[in-house]
Amino acid sequence: RAKDAKLNVWYPGKFQETSRRAFFRISTRDIAPSRSRGNNSVAWLRFASNGKVKVYSNSEERLLYEAEAARDIHTVKVENTLAVKVEIETEVRSEDGEDESPPCIWMDREGYAASRDKALAGVMPQTCSWEWSSDGVVWSKCQFFPPVPGATYPHHAENPNVLLQPTCTDTGRGIHDFGVELLGHVVIECCIPAGLDIDGQNTVAPTLFVGESIAETMDNDPLTQEQSTELITQPLLAMRSEQQTTTNKDVRDQMKTWITRHPVAFRYARVVVPNDMSISISCRATFHPAQYKGAFACSDDKLTAIWMHSAYTLRLCMSDFILDGIKRDRLPWAGDLAVSLLSDAFTFADADIVAKSLTVLGRAGIAEKDVNGFVDYTLWWIICHNLFHLYFADTDKIFLHREWPRIKQTVDWLVSRCDECGLLSIDEDEGKDMVFIDWANVEKGTAVQVLWWYALGCGASIAGRVGSVKCVDEWRTRQEKVRDVLVELCWNDEVGMWTAAPSCQTDFSRHANILAVVSGLSKGNDLDRISEALLQGGMPEVKTPYMKTLECISLSLGGQAHAGLTDMRQYWGGMLDRGASTFWEAYDPNETEESKNAFYNRPYGRSLCHAWGAGPCYYIQEALLGIRPLSDGWKTWTCCPNLPPDLDWACATVPTPFGCIEIDLSEESLVLFIPGNTVMIMNGQSHSGPQKITICPRDDTFVRGRRMKEWSRPYRGWHYCPRHVIPERIQGYEDVNMTDVPTVYQLPDVSNKWYMSFIGFNGKGYQSFVAESDDLVTWTNMRLAFGFGQKGDWDYGGVVLGAYLYENYDIKAPRVLKRVDGKFWGLYGAYSKQGAYEMDPGYEGVAWSDDGIVWRRASDRYILSVHDDDTKDWEKSSIYQPWLLQDGDIFYNFYNAKQMPEWIEQIGMAISSDLMNWKRYRENPVLRVRQGGFDSNFVSDPKVFRDGDHWTMFYFGVGYNKAHIMAAFSDDLVRWTADPEPLYQAGGNASGLDRAHAHKISLVYNPSNDTFYMYYCAVGDAGRGIGLITSKRVGR
Repeated sequence: RAKDAKLNVWYPGKFQETSRRAFFRISTRDIAPSRSRGNNSVAWLRFASNGKVKVYSNSEERLLYEAEAARDIHTVKVENTLAVKVEIETEVRSEDGEDESPPCIWMDREGYAASRDKALAGVMPQTCSWEWSSDGVVWSKCQFFPPVPGATYPHHAENPNVLLQPTCTDTGRGIHDFGVELLGHVVIECCIPAGLDIDGQNTVAPTLFVGESIAETMDNDPLTQEQSTELITQPLLAMRSEQQTTTNKDVRDQMKTWITRHPVAFRYARVVVPNDMSISISCRATFHPAQYKGAFACSDDKLTAIWMHSAYTLRLCMSDFILDGIKRDRLPWAGDLAVSLLSDAFTFADADIVAKSLTVLGRAGIAEKDVNGFVDYTLWWIICHNLFHLYFADTDKIFLHREWPRIKQTVDWLVSRCDECGLLSIDEDEGKDMVFIDWANVEKGTAVQVLWWYALGCGASIAGRVGSVKCVDEWRTRQEKVRDVLVELCWNDEVGMWTAAPSCQTDFSRHANILAVVSGLSKGNDLDRISEALLQGGMPEVKTPYMKTLECISLSLGGQAHAGLTDMRQYWGGMLDRGASTFWEAYDPNETEESKNAFYNRPYGRSLCHAWGAGPCYYIQEALLGIRPLSDGWKTWTCCPNLPPDLDWACATVPTPFGCIEIDLSEESLVLFIPGNTVMIMNGQSHSGPQKITICPRDDTFVRGRRMKEWSRPYRGWHYCPRHVIPERIQGYEDVNMTDVPTVYQLPDVSNKWYMSFIGFNGKGYQSFVAESDDLVTWTNMRLAFGFGQKGDWDYGGVVLGAYLYENYDIKAPRVLKRVDGKFWGLYGAYSKQGAYEMDPGYEGVAWSDDGIVWRRASDRYILSVHDDDTKDWEKSSIYQPWLLQDGDIFYNFYNAKQMPEWIEQIGMAISSDLMNWKRYRENPVLRVRQGGFDSNFVSDPKVFRDGDHWTMFYFGVGYNKAHIMAAFSDDLVRWTADPEPLYQAGGNASGLDRAHAHKISLVYNPSNDTFYMYYCAVGDAGRGIGLITSKRVGR
């Protein structure tokens, strides 16, 4: 058909070859019985086929029947006692070598039923009991097609159509504008002047020109046409609607109708006819029978329009499969599917078309050629399989188990193509391997290896679903090896970006960095650095909406969702501003109107309706509303609204296999409908459906995303020091083998020197030390500041300084200690027992100092402990490190405490007017752990500062078996909203310094270089010591 329609396409591999053999089977219990003889039933299998037929007893492999292909009904007697199932083998013979029909069978109405009872009742089945296989090994359910009028085979039936008229006509140029892009058959009705023989030589057929643009429609050169506009005659009454049909025979006899032999993609049409003929034109537009289940609207009309046009773009590209475009190539591509699959999930939720697309892409003989001829499209095929199970329902896992052998074969084949480092060996110079990535002339070496890392992880996830532990272990291990190699060869930590190719530290690739974020290869702190680099420019731009969607997704993952939306408005909005009704294969805002249609060195080679341009259907809702599945088929999902300052409201409907999620977001509230059989998780709290919930900004569960992201942004994008600034062992105290809990401060009237208190663990317990620095990087003169208490006292096992009374708690203010009654004051954590690390229970006390260096206990009585009368369950096991803050005349103590046996740590608050007597806040804890996040086990060690019009709390969360630096925000010190994403994630230091944990921070601002210095306990390859990250690069 592509050849006949003159579609100028290139499609490598065996993707267009019809399978010549198939096997069908059915249980004899599902064959209608004819009569019974005691316990033995006789059934007759009646069917027709388009190939040679052999019927076997499936249990005995005994041939029951054999015949050549025939349209006649084959009748096979089946004894129920002889076989449980019947297997049918057909071979297809192509008559013309072009349109090969796949193997299929026609079932006689009376010879087939879904069950014996229905068969006896003469009921036609609504579901199909037949299974099919291409190899006789892996079986799947057949698809049942009811009889199709006028079509021999189901695959010859076309999609439904609707008759459409032009919205306007330019009579001067004869251009008919249908208003939007269409795919269908153009119908031309010509009025022949009376007296002419319309069937004779005097009748001249019209000439049709169509185009996705006016320029293409006006071009008369047949060599530049991208599709056939061949016309064939049709009877008038067969083509006109009842409303148009006239009963005047004289008028009807003067009419003749033509229709395009093949469907054409167009918006504009032009018809050339002799001057004495008048015409009317219409289009029988075809459409995939998919229902719009998703919806979106917001206060920005442009953003709403982008979503709607994206949905329409995808709708036009849906046929038997999700096609790349309607003008060309009208074929499925695996990389394109990565974007259109996500868009489908949020718009139509058509799982069947995605499954069919993945199926046909995987039937090409993978070991002979990459999917679609590209290495990266083979990788995307594996990735798309994983995305399919996350975003669509495959509850019975039939599709999963059917495709698993091919997925495993593909991953194994890719592994066989790897070098000794585990990277894919790609031979582009010889033309053996091809890499696409994007229509950009850039180095793609790192990008394709990042996708290989991604595909290995997706393959392992799929293996886990089918229970293949061996593949999971093998592919995860290989994935970790690939990651280590990529970090070593392709990551430039000084710049904070991935290079374009391995071992090339000066050439950076936008595409590699985008894919590293989308795939999850880059995490934590690196996400922020990459996002900033993408926004700053300097790297070649992406060339397609396909890659632009992935770039917007990467910005969102890097905390720049609003920037991604702005980019989307400009990019997709730019196409709308140029008159687009659907989105294009490629777009360059700087190209001229004349060049926007050109591609492949052809003036109209560019597709102006391309499925990979439908990315906004997914991205807008993901970026604005944060809706995404957390488990396969949306059984659990999350919603993290992120309304930008320039939007007043947004609402959406998101389809799931269990019903639609409905969301209405404004400044005043968030209203959510949660479908039944699903669980929505927000801020660690679970909400089961079906129910409608309303969350207001004052509720601590409401995530004011747009403000939270703005508030957290200054504390992302860190640069790290490759070594501990305070090592685990300190000179003069050789028994100390770990250092921890840094806190930086200054003394009054000493602006050029900083002091840091920290603890040293000697195998028995904690003692507090102090060091000093004049540059915030090099720390010297370490000495004891506060030692063990007396034996038997509540601070005998250790003392932990760090909660000092400062003159100013503004986040950029100097950390100058405040004198009260001539002394410096602070709170400290303590333990009563020696002999191990943090022996429960913990206590808190008050300390003072004359010089800010040496500290001593201010009272023999502790201020907080597990023995207090107002102690609650969440803190009953141990009290940990305090943080002291003064606001007005009130002192606040933010502290973390432990609950056993779960070992959950959370943050509470106590209040005092004199530092000595404290009362716990009645609604403690003020910050709680969240299910399934980076702080699912601990929220600990709070540090609170005034940050403009709000308060910012730095704390560490423990989740995914590591500690990470995180932040929460409040406007009243009581209600806190935590950012779910770490400010800095454990493992961010490429040297392995914090591979295990990054926690317990101290933040200092240096106005001389406008830089934040964040000290933290870094636990990793160099042991437990004090690490340093900075907001700007300082020194070496």
